[in-house]
Amino acid sequence: VLGIIGITPWETGTAVALGLVVAVAAPLGDLCESMIKRDLGIKDMGSVLPGHGGLLDRFDALLFALPAVYYLCRLLEIF
Repeated sequence: VLGIIGITPWETGTAVALGLVVAVAAPLGDLCESMIKRDLGIKDMGSVLPGHGGLLDRFDALLFALPAVYYLCRLLEIF
C-alpha cells in the first residue's frame, strides 16, 4: 500500500531513530510549554477544551516533535 503513494518501507535503524527523536522531543515540548505557562502564571491556556487545559495543551508535544521528525526525515532522505 505504501508503495502506491511512493513511500518505501523503512529500515530498522530509521524506525529506531524516528522513535528516539519522538520519544525525546515530545516530552521536551510538553515541558517547555509548561515552563512558559508557569512563568506567565497561567493554569489553562484556553477554554476550547474544558478540563483538558486548553487547546495548546493538547498539541504542546507536537510543537517540538513535528519539526524534529521533519528535519530527521530530511537528514535521512526518507521523503
